[in-house]
Amino acid sequence: MDRRREALLILIVALSMAAGCGGSGRAPTATPSAIPASTPTLAPSPKPSAPATAAPTAVADTTEPRGFPIDPSTKLGLVAGQSPQRNIAWGAGRDASSYSSDDQPSGDPERANSSGWDCRVHVEYEGQPAVDWYVPVGTPIRATMDGTATLNVVTVTNAFDYYGVDREPYMGNPDRPRAVVAPFKGVSGGKGMFVTVENGAFATDYGHLDPVLTLAAVDPSAFLAGFGPDSDYATLFAPLRDFRAFTPVARWTVKRGDVIGYSGDSGYSDAPHLHYTIRRAGASSLLCPTAEAGFEDGGWLLR
Repeated sequence: MDRRREALLILIVALSMAAGCGGSGRAPTATPSAIPASTPTLAPSPKPSAPATAAPTAVADTTEPRGFPIDPSTKLGLVAGQSPQRNIAWGAGRDASSYSSDDQPSGDPERANSSGWDCRVHVEYEGQPAVDWYVPVGTPIRATMDGTATLNVVTVTNAFDYYGVDREPYMGNPDRPRAVVAPFKGVSGGKGMFVTVENGAFATDYGHLDPVLTLAAVDPSAFLAGFGPDSDYATLFAPLRDFRAFTPVARWTVKRGDVIGYSGDSGYSDAPHLHYTIRRAGASSLLCPTAEAGFEDGGWLLR
């Protein structure tokens, strides 16, 4: 065999061996490496908003005299008839709230005083503003503010009865020709038995209380030295005294709305009624509880 044929045979053998090494003839497929399962991406939770702050609830200042010392729905006594035959028809008047908001501030003196004296008549006859409501004996009286209550006694006697003076001219709008400013020969007895409620800002008075019912309602621990539930108040305080001469007999802490006594007819009282006054602590002048014209810092009943 010549050299060229030998070389050709060697080339053919080499090519055959190379073809056998290819297998299926596909390029080998790489085994994919394991891919971890993807963790779902969560949308970020919304940032919680700060809880809404509730508007602060207005807290009434219980150290101020607000509202009525009697149930504002109470039907008041009404002055009925014509002078000199007038009398009081109990429960025939308007409710205390309407009377005090509409009638007592009225410019008509008959209407303004049909169920008790308004501030202007009090100034005329007593020199200081106050309000009266004709209510039957035994009507519950409530504190109009927080404070310390003191039960005071000028007298348990009614001045009109004691002196034998006719009450009728003084009922409602006074019959001025007959209702003189000083109707008694001596002292008047003032507010009779009354409660004063005081705190650092105001003082309120509740006058002409019934001695028996009011004393029975006082906690025995509240009585001051020398007095108690069984003291003989009818004898001790029978004499009439000047309105400035009063004796404290009990003292206790009260909250607005607490019953502090019961209405009566003691002292300078033309008919069973409640006499109510307001003043600022440390002041000598009284404020007008109603919203009558001519009085500054008035209208406390309806605030």
